[in-house]
Amino acid sequence: MTTLSAVNTLTRIDGSGAVRLAVRTSGPLTGKPVLLVHGMGGDHQTWRALAGELRADGRTVISYDQRGHGRSSRSKSYLLNDFRDDLSFVLDGLGVDEVDVIGHSLGGQTAIRLATLDPSRIGKLVLEEIPPMPRDQSDVDEHIVPFSGIADRMRGLWSTVRYPSPVLRFDHRMSDIVARQFDAVDTAWWESLSQLTFPTLVVSGGQRSFLPPRHLVSLAEALPDGHFGQIDAGHSVHRDRTQEFNKLVTDFLRR
Repeated sequence: MTTLSAVNTLTRIDGSGAVRLAVRTSGPLTGKPVLLVHGMGGDHQTWRALAGELRADGRTVISYDQRGHGRSSRSKSYLLNDFRDDLSFVLDGLGVDEVDVIGHSLGGQTAIRLATLDPSRIGKLVLEEIPPMPRDQSDVDEHIVPFSGIADRMRGLWSTVRYPSPVLRFDHRMSDIVARQFDAVDTAWWESLSQLTFPTLVVSGGQRSFLPPRHLVSLAEALPDGHFGQIDAGHSVHRDRTQEFNKLVTDFLRR
C-alpha cells in the first residue's frame, strides 16, 4: 500500500494579512480522508492516538494547527468565521473535495461553520464538546464558553505540565476575542443546522465538563441525522478517555 507523510505550510491572505497554516498529512493514498481540528490552546499533536487508529483503518489523516496555535502564525483577527475560512483554504490547498471531519471545542465550531457554508464537502462529522451558539438570552447568561470552569482550568494546567509546547505557542489574546462572540443570541446558527443531512456524532464530556450535556443533546436533536454520545471525562474527552473516545469515533466512521 502506498502511504504518505508530509508537513506543509500553506499561506492564506485575508483582511488581517498573511496567515501561515502548518498542515500534516499521513496515511494511505486511498479512500476519503479524515480531517482533525483541535480546540483552543491545543495543536495537531493532540490527535496522535486517534490519527494512528485511523491510519490503521486505511484512512488518510489530515491535521493542522489553527491560526494562533502551534506552528501556525498568529493573526490580528480571531473571528469564528476566520477559523472556518482557514479550514476551507486548507482543503482547497490540498485538493480535497470531500472529507470526514472531527472537531474538538473551538475546532467543532470551525468544522460546523464550514459544513453549513458548504455541506457537500462533508461526509461525516464528529463534534466533541462543541459550545453551541446561544439560542436565547438564558443561553447568553449561562456563558457556556471554553475554559470557564475551575475543573477544566485545573485539567488544562495538568495538560500544560505534561505537554507545554502547545500552550507556550498559543496566542492567549484569542481567548477573550472568541468568548465575546458567544455573548449574543444567534438563532441563524441553529436554523442553519437543518441543511446538514449527513451523519453527525455529537460527543459530550458529561457533568465534569463546563458545558452541560443538555446543550449537546439539543444540538444532536436539531441535526437531521444527529447522534449523541457521552463519556464522563470533562471537556477534553479525546485526551482524558482516549480509548473510549477513539472506539466511539471509529465505530461511527465505519458505519
